Amino acid sequence: MMPEIPTETVSAGKAVERKALRAELEVTNAHFRDLVKSIPNARWHELSPGSAWTMCEVMVHLTWALEQLPDEVASAQRGKGMFNYPAWIANPASYWINRWNARGATRESVVRRYDAAMVAVLDTLDAVADGDWELGANFYGHGFYTIEELFHTPAQHLVEHTATRGGDRQH
Repeated sequence: MMPEIPTETVSAGKAVERKALRAELEVTNAHFRDLVKSIPNARWHELSPGSAWTMCEVMVHLTWALEQLPDEVASAQRGKGMFNYPAWIANPASYWINRWNARGATRESVVRRYDAAMVAVLDTLDAVADGDWELGANFYGHGFYTIEELFHTPAQHLVEHTATRGGDRQH
């Protein structure tokens, strides 16, 4: 059984615990790697339960999202959001862009990309100034995210796409 990934955020006004964020990100990385390894070869290019994406496409989507996090943090530090498109544009675009990005992806290539993205995310975590945690902006068309909240999104996103139905939303 996979370890449960904590997805709650630290309430405003409390000091942000870098060690706790790092631990959450490291658990997320391990969970992602275990999940990719657990997908049978025959299922890699089959639809994920409850999704319009294959298992490969779900893993590529999660990887791409993690790769964006350092840029999202930099944007939040400037008070500028990213990926704020109406759902009628964002959802179909995400579907087709992700399908394109997943062409030829293998387990090994996805894990390599995810691991490299995680290194960049952890470097970004280490570089956040103590006074910047509450800075933020609107992201994903979902509303305001602080920098601290952005660092919780990899765990939340993994849970969202891999909970019992195996990934049921595309965005």
